[in-house]
Amino acid sequence: MSGLGAQGPGWIAAHLPGEGAVTLGARETLPPQLAQGSLMAEFTLPPETRGPLTLVDLTGHGRAGQDLVIGLDAEGHLQLVQRQGRAFHALSIDIGAALTTGGRMRLTWSWDAPQGESLLTLEAVDRGTLRQRAGRAPLPVGREILRALANGTATGPERVAGTRLAPCLDWLAFGDHRQPVGPGACFAPTTPIETPQGPRPAGSLRAGDLVETADAGAQRVLWSGRVALPALGSLRPVRLCPPTFGETRDLWLLPQHRVALSGPTLEYLLGKEEVLIAARHLIDGCTALQPARPAVLNWQGLLLEGHHLLIADGCRIESLYAGRLARQAPLAATTALADLARTGSLPEHGAPVRPVLSAFEAEILAAQRTQGRGPVAA
Repeated sequence: MSGLGAQGPGWIAAHLPGEGAVTLGARETLPPQLAQGSLMAEFTLPPETRGPLTLVDLTGHGRAGQDLVIGLDAEGHLQLVQRQGRAFHALSIDIGAALTTGGRMRLTWSWDAPQGESLLTLEAVDRGTLRQRAGRAPLPVGREILRALANGTATGPERVAGTRLAPCLDWLAFGDHRQPVGPGACFAPTTPIETPQGPRPAGSLRAGDLVETADAGAQRVLWSGRVALPALGSLRPVRLCPPTFGETRDLWLLPQHRVALSGPTLEYLLGKEEVLIAARHLIDGCTALQPARPAVLNWQGLLLEGHHLLIADGCRIESLYAGRLARQAPLAATTALADLARTGSLPEHGAPVRPVLSAFEAEILAAQRTQGRGPVAA
């Protein structure tokens, strides 16, 4: 995965069902406890799921008898409960609407015990919707809980403790940082982005720099930032290969980031000249691949005042789409765009710069592409 800036700032370890613990960072041993950190997990639910459903059940770990339980109750709430002796911390989110349609879910819990701050977020991955609940007075997470999270089983002196991970859990990872959620990450930092002075690596661009766009000429960068994410589940990178995508090099995108497509087949099938399609819908095992290699990867985001088409080695890819995030101040404050939100500089983006293909339309297009009659990347 050359050019992705693979490293592990913050992330420590992950658990993959069937594989067990995977080291993500440079730590050789787990810390005694994490007073501040993040836990991220993905799971898949069938439509009309009904609780109760336990996702993570870690009870009686360590000498102090620490508990961490995450799951759905019978009323459609996602609940997180921590216990240690008489100390207790809990968060709950009503996710009834998300349970109706089901699908892939990503849970992120960030805590800071010294600051007394706790935040639970649930994202419906395929729809890109977020629900959050903030709380107070979280407890530090001890080594015994961390070890059980990584291994998926209790080991050593803690082997009699309760440890249960639900079969629907696709993966989980944890680190010693507070992970931003929502928009902020797009493509590899080495992605060549066209500017009025020629191509530059995305990671070298700063706020105030000019970039060329395919739809509106030169535009000023409002925000440039980087987010580190575990390359697991729906966060596994997509590798777009030349010459179908780009002219000279592989392009690495997050699966949900969108590419512009055009061509006669597109017009014939869907009656549209140019569309945006998520990179995950382009995976065909030939021109677009999705390697499975657990790691932590850095992703660069470029936000412009409007939503536009950047030019990356001749391939048209979207700039960061902020939507109506500026209208949701509490949510915006938990994203990588928090500084813009705090100063009132976060723009609102209306409709995307090009029509976005639905999953059904993407399937139709994919079938044509695999037969060699598909459109090319714009």
